[in-house]
Amino acid sequence: MAKLAQKDVENYFFKQAYDREKLRQAKYTFLYETVKDKRLRKMFKALAMTAQSNLAVLRQEMEKLDIN
Repeated sequence: MAKLAQKDVENYFFKQAYDREKLRQAKYTFLYETVKDKRLRKMFKALAMTAQSNLAVLRQEMEKLDIN
C-alpha cells in the first residue's frame, strides 16, 4: 500500500476545509436573503461574514503552502 506524502494530506484537507467553508458561506448568505425576521437576518449576516473571513485565512495559508 502506498503511503501518502505530507503534501498530499495537506492538499486534501485544506481543499476540503475550503470547499466546506464556501458551502457554509453560500448557505448563510441564502438564509440571510430569505429570512424575514430581523434578528435572524442579523445572525445569518454575521455568520456569512465570518465564513468569508475564514475563506480569506484559508486562501492565505493555501498560498503559503503552494496549494492550488
